[in-house]
Amino acid sequence: MAKYWSIYVGLGSSFLDNLQGLVTLKIYRDDAYKAKQMDIEAEQFRKITMKVLTMQLNSVSIMDLLAYGGAAIGILTALLQFQAGQIGVFAVILFILLSSEFFIPLRLLGSFFHVAMNGKAASDKIFTLLDTPIDNPKNTMDLLQNYHMEVEVRQLQFAYNEEKKAIDNLSLTIKPNQLTVFVGKSGCGKSTLAALLMGFYRPQQGKILFNGQSIDQLERHDFYRKVSLVSHSSYVFKGSLRENMLMANPQADEQQIYQVLEQVNLADFVRQNGGLDMLLQSRGSNLSGGQIQRLALARALLHDAQMYIFDEATSNIDIESEEIILKMIQQLKANKTIVLISHRLANAVHAEQIYLLDKGRLLEQGDHAQLLAAEGQYAQMFNQQKSLEQIREVNHA
Repeated sequence: MAKYWSIYVGLGSSFLDNLQGLVTLKIYRDDAYKAKQMDIEAEQFRKITMKVLTMQLNSVSIMDLLAYGGAAIGILTALLQFQAGQIGVFAVILFILLSSEFFIPLRLLGSFFHVAMNGKAASDKIFTLLDTPIDNPKNTMDLLQNYHMEVEVRQLQFAYNEEKKAIDNLSLTIKPNQLTVFVGKSGCGKSTLAALLMGFYRPQQGKILFNGQSIDQLERHDFYRKVSLVSHSSYVFKGSLRENMLMANPQADEQQIYQVLEQVNLADFVRQNGGLDMLLQSRGSNLSGGQIQRLALARALLHDAQMYIFDEATSNIDIESEEIILKMIQQLKANKTIVLISHRLANAVHAEQIYLLDKGRLLEQGDHAQLLAAEGQYAQMFNQQKSLEQIREVNHA
């Protein structure tokens, strides 16, 4: 059942990933390849679904046999006892009713069993995250004493399932006081790497070192005070804006909150809509996509981490919001460790270090000028995106 759920989740994740990255797939003419991959995953899901349905049908049949057979035996026993004069009519009727009430609910056990197994398999990832052990707090204190955060990834391997590695023997360094950008086609492992850097998953092999110390040995509470993630799906909770902001820093005062809102050009909007007590709907449904991302950035700034990971934080937002976020990223790199994950290579132009991933492996590395001069896959992707954006500008003109 765990394997069934893993394939089910993997298929859903692949479908959503390909749908969100459809434009990128078209740009790189990789849509046919991804379609074939989806066909393979869908066929795997079909086969295992048929096995699960067969198992469920067999278990339901057995439960039906037990339920109806037990009820029939009870009724037959009551009739035989009545014929022998051992019980009366009332007792026969009562016996028949009780036999049905006792045995027929057994039919539900089969379906409840499979529902329970599905729930258990679905909750495994949640409990894995919740049960992440808190180890060796002393190491985290050593980490916090050094304000500059350097990350080393050594021969990292990670797979969601046995068939495909999401990260394959990856080794690289993320240095402080500079912008490090990860680029690549959809499904190349960028967001998986972000999740590994945040400690959401544990790699099957290899190490992630923060200032020379393994992430496994760092106490999570203090670690998340110093490493922060801003993703494309940053969540806004139902409640006041103040409550959403104070999640990042409960001790922050009103002046500090407005200071970070000014940095992301949201302060005037907030003042015009009720101030810090303005009500936000679940998932920020009363805000635009750009406003949600800027609010997420402001919340991260209030958190004041040593290292920021921006996972597609500028995707699917308006140009103004994208420019504000990118400008803020450039300012942050002066005294922070900044990682940007982006499908748009134009965002990597001013990065000190660019890593191009392909199928979980490091394909190319260098700055923008070096990678263009190498005339490899990065240069090809950049030129294709640039041409497409020029066509769009002409069409909108």
